[in-house]
Amino acid sequence: MLATVAAILLPIIILFGLFAYYRVSELIYPGVTVDRTSLQGMDLEEAAVELYKNWNIEQRILATDGLHSWQVTPADLGISLNAFETARAAYQVGRGYSLLAEIGQVVYSLRNGWQVEPVVEIDPHQARAMLENLNLQVTKPPIEATLKIEGDQITTLPGELGYAINIEDTMKTLQDNPGEVLLNGILRILLMPLPPTVTETTADLTEIQRFLDTPLTLRAYDPVTDEYFEWPVPRDTLANWLILRPGDQRAVVAIDENLLSAHLSGLNQNLDNGSFIDAAIYSSPLAQSIITGQPATIILNHTPGQYTIERGDTLLKISWRTGIPFWMIARANPEVDADNLSVGYELVIPSKDELLPLPIVLDKRIVINIEQQRLRVYENGKLVSKHLISTGIDRSPTQPGIFQVQTHNRKAYASIWDLTMPNFLGIYEAWPGFYNGIHGLPTLSNGRRLWGNILGRPASYGCIILDLKAAEDLYRWAEDGVIVEIKP
Repeated sequence: MLATVAAILLPIIILFGLFAYYRVSELIYPGVTVDRTSLQGMDLEEAAVELYKNWNIEQRILATDGLHSWQVTPADLGISLNAFETARAAYQVGRGYSLLAEIGQVVYSLRNGWQVEPVVEIDPHQARAMLENLNLQVTKPPIEATLKIEGDQITTLPGELGYAINIEDTMKTLQDNPGEVLLNGILRILLMPLPPTVTETTADLTEIQRFLDTPLTLRAYDPVTDEYFEWPVPRDTLANWLILRPGDQRAVVAIDENLLSAHLSGLNQNLDNGSFIDAAIYSSPLAQSIITGQPATIILNHTPGQYTIERGDTLLKISWRTGIPFWMIARANPEVDADNLSVGYELVIPSKDELLPLPIVLDKRIVINIEQQRLRVYENGKLVSKHLISTGIDRSPTQPGIFQVQTHNRKAYASIWDLTMPNFLGIYEAWPGFYNGIHGLPTLSNGRRLWGNILGRPASYGCIILDLKAAEDLYRWAEDGVIVEIKP
């Protein structure tokens, strides 16, 4: 009888002893685990350290899209186990309830084990950054349907699908189940297809053949030197530029603007005097003109220059030599004292493009010669007319340089001199906001007409003076954008 009672009471005594020991010692009860990490017999701090080491430091996650795999840390993906809160949850097993309930939890834990749900957190910004970085490695761009040209043989090659990481859907999976990813050690990355833009390959090969057989020449114009440049494009080069684009009924041929831009940049080695082709500006419109067969002319741009100050120089003298108004040189060199120029100092001379703000009118040009006091009008390279003029007097000279017709004003008025100037063509700013230009013989407010008897000699305050008929004809002929070249 006593043996039976002892057999019954002994387990109970052991259980109560065990329960009392863990409770008084503030240790986590036996059988309590977080997945495969046992926390039995640890206090709160020890459990937190163990969880942090196992899950945040030693754990590795296999990120895979089925084609590629990477071993990454939880921190790489922005996932972390909140070790202290998870340890607290483990510590609470068998605590915080009635005595019988607590004993019941301990008994269950001893017999079956007690799995504690981990407290997992995620930093979505870090997770997205990681996926975007992986996407740079994963992405396979689609292959566009294209042309294959070998000699006179033209065929088409179909496009192929590409793929990339579906970042949004993968992020949703990760944010919905960060604990599952951390515990299982696997992140399944979802891919999405990248279809090619051009899949249709039924292009008009006969038309493409005709296009390739038509000689192509690139043409450029330098408005400063009045020179044209031409560069034939080899057939093989043109063939390499051709790509397919989707059309309404079938694929259509187009020009690869990146290849054309690189070709235009390469042509700059054939240019000098600071002129160059701005490929970024011209690659797109030129590609369109090549395809449509419409002639297009590239307008050359010009780099800023430099001028080394010599003894006796003034900004006005430098302005005369460089063809740039003095105020623009002063503005480009704010550190320079215009009244005390230092010999040997290098000035920045603005680009001549700053004097040509409007689209260039090709095949029309006005040439003014200050020494000869003559104005010549050219169209398509041929002299149209020649006129006797008066330019600026010494104390208010006409600025040499390459300019442009920028404004038209039938009756311009200069209040500083009380002059009405008929058929005024504004061509450059003598100073900001004040234009010098070409116009007919002016009149004072009292009706007196000036300088009619002295054309052929400097007389004006900087403008170029024509007789009335010539000024009116020029006003009608020269639209805004026509180049005006003024020679010393």
